[in-house]
Amino acid sequence: MSGRPSLVFLDDDHVLRILRLILCNAENESRVRDFFVPENPDFSSLIALAEGLRRSDGANVALASESATRADASVLIFRRGSITKELLASYRRLKLVQRLGERADDIDVAAAEARGVYVSCFPRLTVQLTAEHAVLLMLALAKRLVPADKMLRDGQHPRTTRSPMDGVLYNWVGVDAPGGLYGKTLGIIGLGEIGSIVARIARGFGMHVLYFNRHRIPPERELASAAEYSALGDLLARSDFVSLHANLPGNTKIADRRFFDRMKRSAFFINTSRGQLVDEDALYEALTAGKIAGAGLDVHASEPRPAGERFTALSNVVLTPHIAGGSRSGVLQEFEVIVRNCSAAMRGEPPSYRVRPRRSASA
Repeated sequence: MSGRPSLVFLDDDHVLRILRLILCNAENESRVRDFFVPENPDFSSLIALAEGLRRSDGANVALASESATRADASVLIFRRGSITKELLASYRRLKLVQRLGERADDIDVAAAEARGVYVSCFPRLTVQLTAEHAVLLMLALAKRLVPADKMLRDGQHPRTTRSPMDGVLYNWVGVDAPGGLYGKTLGIIGLGEIGSIVARIARGFGMHVLYFNRHRIPPERELASAAEYSALGDLLARSDFVSLHANLPGNTKIADRRFFDRMKRSAFFINTSRGQLVDEDALYEALTAGKIAGAGLDVHASEPRPAGERFTALSNVVLTPHIAGGSRSGVLQEFEVIVRNCSAAMRGEPPSYRVRPRRSASA
């Protein structure tokens, strides 16, 4: 085996694809630059950190699906999937398993440790910000934030009589039934990395949290997220807010007419995942026919959403232009963590955010 690093990407995730292209010296290609639009990031710091790890330095950078990658792989990089004992055994020269994300429950950390392979998983800022944005949309809808702001700016003052007690004038613009999150039920569809954070935040607001996954998560993850498993139909019927956090493959238009028909008429629908998960004709019908109370959408079936498009005219919808994850430049910080860890592993040093095997209760 040569001493050159060999970085193998297990999945072609759209974020990791950008890192792979940068390591392949393609940082100036349009598909990389387009990922960061409208920002124009400076890659110089990342490229400097990646010295010795880029294709131009002699490193091998490849997808696992490409031939001849297992024989000399130094690092496995992935976002989704599982790292099993059997998979680890097939990479005989491995030094590091690096995940883009903080979950380690589907990595056989003990098997990696036994083989002298480091494991690193780290919390992603973009994931945290997306979860915050989902809750922001819930709050905006519950508290009627957008119409309240507009009515105040438009100078609507249907009430002018102040309280004789303290001189205040409650809700002088006449916002219709502003509410909140406390005591409400949140249904999360897809209790993955983002959904789990949404669940934790929601519990802080005093919400009861239900979740639906195609495959129920392990009990320890349920306990950590304080979420109750529910069948999809039951979740839709019970929830005051339904927040979508499913992955796109296999779930196109999962939120269809039957989906919205099963929701409460007083419920709100939230989507910060992917616009293609929603049948927007069915959603529009549900919103205009009073089948649901409102929707908060950061992602859209077609982006950009045209000015004057039908959803923009609905007062019970809050729209944002796919900004839930925050600045795209934040992704570069995540890439820097990965690159630093790869360099450390090649030197035989432990990575940051190292994951160690759990000790048994009897140990």
